[in-house]
Amino acid sequence: MRPTVKACVATAAALLLASCSTLADEAELTRDSAHTGDRLLVRTRSGHSVIDSASPATVARAPRSIVSPDSSQLFAVSGKGKATRVATLDSTTGEQLAETSAPSGLRPGVASSNGDLLAFAPPLEPGVTPWLPEGKRRTRIAVVRTDGSQETANYNLRGNFELEGFSTSGRQLFLLEYLPARNPTHYGLRHLQLDTGRVRSIREAKQNAPGRMRGTGRISAFSPTGHELYTLYTQQGPNYAHGGATHKSGHTYAFVHLLNLEEGWTHCIDLRAPFGTGSVTTHAIALSPSGDRLFVADPSSGGLAVISPQETKVLKSVTLDLRALTRGRASAAAGEDGTLYLAGGSEILVIDGDTLEIRDRWNIDKEVTGIALGSDGRRLYASMRGKLAVLDAASGARISSFRLTGVEGVVEAVPSR
Repeated sequence: MRPTVKACVATAAALLLASCSTLADEAELTRDSAHTGDRLLVRTRSGHSVIDSASPATVARAPRSIVSPDSSQLFAVSGKGKATRVATLDSTTGEQLAETSAPSGLRPGVASSNGDLLAFAPPLEPGVTPWLPEGKRRTRIAVVRTDGSQETANYNLRGNFELEGFSTSGRQLFLLEYLPARNPTHYGLRHLQLDTGRVRSIREAKQNAPGRMRGTGRISAFSPTGHELYTLYTQQGPNYAHGGATHKSGHTYAFVHLLNLEEGWTHCIDLRAPFGTGSVTTHAIALSPSGDRLFVADPSSGGLAVISPQETKVLKSVTLDLRALTRGRASAAAGEDGTLYLAGGSEILVIDGDTLEIRDRWNIDKEVTGIALGSDGRRLYASMRGKLAVLDAASGARISSFRLTGVEGVVEAVPSR
């Protein structure tokens, strides 16, 4: 009989190492099966963790962390003051790839597509988000080279800025500028030239969008390559609640803002009503694995659309009864075969990606906090409070489940290696 082992991978940084029982229950398994299945990237209250779905066991824990645009790396901050450090972790194995000093008093905001640059911004006050900013006259931004080969570059910018993403060349950092700075009502897209520290507007020739835009960002996602950023905006105010407001059929109350990080151009893709006409509760977006389709869901209004990022247009938009998904956090995942999985409340909908018709409804015993398709497309992982279920992606039949404490939602599944 082969010896049994606990599936737990050590990292070089002790602060980032999680014992095998920190989040997922300990389980013993044979050495041959220890690395089968997927590694799951999950959100936690303090940051992110990597879970081995076959064990199940916690491979690595990354507090105060963000994920790279292609989800291949985690960037975790530890310490404080002059001892603040940022470590780069492989999001599949938990292995530490690099470590360097980090600016004190700032939060990690966005990483470059290849993971060699990391931008830091001021911490967010309670109730404030990158899309619902507080008023301020100046913004401190720091850019760190994650391998520690260069000193931190610090920028003290005049104005109210929030991070968007790095250009793929690594020469520019795209920013949202909120105007007026002390009492924002609209925003514009800018880029910070990292070598000179100058902030410039995007040239009109590269914008298929107004120079100044109104709207509140709700959710965003990078393309599979990390070269494009898609953000869903609705035109309600931050405290909007649908009541007696009148919305006209065919009018636009929401849009997807596409930012090409390689060539520096932008495009606004309008989503006609009912998008943006419901209460601001929960939204979900999902990209197909190839990146050729972007699904956008607004359960509170029943809006569901599929967009072609390459053609920058809506391919199809429908209105469905999605009220069951408005409780809690909505999430979505898209398969290679075009199937869209849309979750919220205690239900998962299986939707045809071409017709946008609901093919099936799966009732789950608890509120679903996140879903992710397995690397082979045959399994669907569904996180719930204190639990994770592994479902057959074709039938919804439960394959297995295990306790998973401290996890707010599953983000992505990648094959073990």
